[in-house]
Amino acid sequence: MDVHRMLAEMSLELEQEGTPAAMLERVSHYARRVLDADDAGILLMRSRSRFETPAATSPRVDEAHQLQIRFDEGPCLDAITGQATYLTNDVEHDERWTQWGPAAAKIGIRSAVGVRLASRGRGYGSLNIYADRAQAFTTEDAAVAEMLAAHATAAFAAAEKVEGLETALESRTTIGQAQGILMQKFDIGADAAFDFLKRISQHENRRLYAVAEAIVVQRESNSQPGQE
Repeated sequence: MDVHRMLAEMSLELEQEGTPAAMLERVSHYARRVLDADDAGILLMRSRSRFETPAATSPRVDEAHQLQIRFDEGPCLDAITGQATYLTNDVEHDERWTQWGPAAAKIGIRSAVGVRLASRGRGYGSLNIYADRAQAFTTEDAAVAEMLAAHATAAFAAAEKVEGLETALESRTTIGQAQGILMQKFDIGADAAFDFLKRISQHENRRLYAVAEAIVVQRESNSQPGQE
């Protein structure tokens, strides 16, 4: 298998994906394919106590992740906070994870590779690859997983940035629409309309965007045929 060619193909496909979640799904399937594994997926760290599996080749991946969260140990978690890469070819008897290993073996996992997903300034989570057979992965496989993770991190970070900018633009647009509605309704200026939105936001303890969106939705509803 030409790993470099496959990485190039994956990079091109990642550029075509529309969302960060879709990118992570694509990476998971490539990881399973490239390492001749049985499963692969992504564990994202949203906070120190909150993790999620946004992409997986089967439900078992999330089950393996949840077991690590439950026992607070495992190659996927350690890849986030410890070394960048962890490899085990006998999970059941690996002394590093005495609780997770036997539990993972019960759901059919025998070998695993966990690789950190992180840029220079931010950690995202880990790319995790599982096999049903013992002695499934080599150190060369782990190196390939690291290359996959590097490509995935770069693509995910870029897509997340774009998505964040789009969300911010949408928020500004909605707030501007709400200002216009208030200006017309109460015959006030833009600054006064914005101050009005802020007061409602603070009084009701709601995000400014949520307040603005409610005003816009209400206006659109009242404008429907049959409404007064």
